Amino acid sequence: MLLFPIIVLCGSKIISRLSCMTAKLNPVRLLARLFKPREEHRIHHESAKTKPTVGLLSSSDTASITYLLRPYLSKLGQRGVIIDTETGVAEDGLPATYNCVVIVRYLPSEWVQPLQEFRASGGRVIYFMDDDLMDPLALKNLPASYEKKIRKFAVHQRTKLESICDEFWVSTQYLAEKYYKWRPTLLLPGASIGDIAVEGNMCSICYHGTASHKAELEWLVSIFSSVQRGNDETRVEVFGDHQVNRMYRQIPRVAVLHPMSWPSYLAYTSAIKHDIGLAPLLPDPFNAARGPTKFFDFARMGAVGIYSNVAPYRDFIQDGVDGILLPNEPELWVETILDLSLDTQRRQRMRAAARERAQSMTWDGPLKGV
Repeated sequence: MLLFPIIVLCGSKIISRLSCMTAKLNPVRLLARLFKPREEHRIHHESAKTKPTVGLLSSSDTASITYLLRPYLSKLGQRGVIIDTETGVAEDGLPATYNCVVIVRYLPSEWVQPLQEFRASGGRVIYFMDDDLMDPLALKNLPASYEKKIRKFAVHQRTKLESICDEFWVSTQYLAEKYYKWRPTLLLPGASIGDIAVEGNMCSICYHGTASHKAELEWLVSIFSSVQRGNDETRVEVFGDHQVNRMYRQIPRVAVLHPMSWPSYLAYTSAIKHDIGLAPLLPDPFNAARGPTKFFDFARMGAVGIYSNVAPYRDFIQDGVDGILLPNEPELWVETILDLSLDTQRRQRMRAAARERAQSMTWDGPLKGV
């Protein structure tokens, strides 16, 4: 038979590769796969002309995407773009602009058919794993909810993944050895200059409302979304629980901190600095009794405060001098925040005025720090 002399001529290398093949392959398909050019080289040569786009199927950007996938794709001359699994599958499936899709960790069931159709049309599908997601024994010490998620989107999807994917990528030597039957590619970590640079020009914005400010936290979602789209050099910090984290998790460069005791908050805000502090107050019977103490928190952090033009701030803040008063109109807040984020001199001037005024109101001596 034709297959036998080829195996003899090619020697142990072919025999080794045959051991990795499934018994279901017929001789023609087997030979085609054995002598197929290395995919890495094929992609690289194409990228020199077209710079193709690779879809990264993931619910969000992750550390592994930043430090493993993007560096590897960059080496191949490709650009990775997130396909957000949280938004659902588009009616027309995967865009034709993708030459390849990488499934990052998890495979939601609704994406199986679109990926099968994508592969049938000539696209390549790759699975990337950065934790031991396929061994149920490795999950036994994880929190129950996390284990359930991994079982649903990884362990229980293994058969489908192995049938859909052309290639497998892993993040560590341990995974490469444990899942050797996949013949996986081991990705080495790397970073872009921007990933490790100290962002000295970033403008830091904070909203430090407590649990009683649920309405304000919801009101600020659209404002922060617009601000973060309007200026790539702003970052946001808010306090909140898991519900708040879910509200803000899709907005870029937002950190949600767990609430803390007053002594811990006082120590924390004495050690960090922000550029802009927000203090919106929406109409509410409980808000009617609030005081203007946020002014002192902002002065301590070196932040210029933007306040709702209502009591208690209306008669306390000197508008345009040691703070800014605004009506509760989201568009105006977005415009003001963006303008202030780009005006370093104005922030310095107003911050100094707020600091001076706060110092004039101390009862035990001058303020320390900036």
